[in-house]
Amino acid sequence: MDTLIAFMTSLGPQHWLVLGLILLIAEMASGTTYLLWPAVAAFLTALVSLTGATNWIADMAIFAVLVIALTAFGRPIVQRWRQEGGATGLNERSQTLIGTRGVITVFANGAGSVKVADTVWRAVSDEALQPGQTVIVDSVDGSTLKVKAA
Repeated sequence: MDTLIAFMTSLGPQHWLVLGLILLIAEMASGTTYLLWPAVAAFLTALVSLTGATNWIADMAIFAVLVIALTAFGRPIVQRWRQEGGATGLNERSQTLIGTRGVITVFANGAGSVKVADTVWRAVSDEALQPGQTVIVDSVDGSTLKVKAA
């Protein structure tokens, strides 16, 4: 126990800075934003500790409060920002097909296939469609396109 207390009392601003850098590097490797808030809290604790106005107990308390506050308030803001940034359809090719035109290749009983660009997709429609007819992609459900006559 004495060793742990001796270690804690020897912590200075440079230790908080190194902790912040380690957490930031780990965050960059994971990309989840889970470690971003403790990294920012460690940097802010290093700034406070640099003033010399706090001891190790106050530094730990500041770090703990900052981690909780930044996680509670910062994470929802970043998640909202990432969703509004237009990255929601990233790697979802099927979602980019909505509104594009295609040509029916085979269609019977409300289901068949449609060629959009250079790919043939499974398609469904409430309308009676004929092979060779031009259609517009209305929505996507997995790998099935819901189409309507153009």
